[in-house]
Amino acid sequence: MTSETAETGPALRYEYDLDAAPSKVWRALTVPEFVARWLLPDPQAPQEPPRISLEMIEADTERFVRYSMREKDDAVADSIVTFRLDPNGSGGTIFSIVHEPVIAVMPRGRTAANGNAPPTTMRLAA
Repeated sequence: MTSETAETGPALRYEYDLDAAPSKVWRALTVPEFVARWLLPDPQAPQEPPRISLEMIEADTERFVRYSMREKDDAVADSIVTFRLDPNGSGGTIFSIVHEPVIAVMPRGRTAANGNAPPTTMRLAA
């Protein structure tokens, strides 16, 4: 994104208590073969799978990992998903997921080409 900025919208938050240790959950979130099994669409599915890509943008080993999720060929992330891992005191993991949609914001003074503003300003291509 060049002159635009991005903000996150209202987040979806989920929390689960898992029997698996944080190290095992961490592997499921970071080993590419495991990530593909449960975060990406099944390429063997009979319908056309969505074209989604994941990119790890931040991580702290066995504590949290943050991915940008986007439709392939899209310049802006569609959402940011953060997975947080906390020990639950009994050998398992408190697994938190925060899913935040990304909202592109145009700088002030610029209007969209398809906006309803009077034709006094130059329009941007949609």
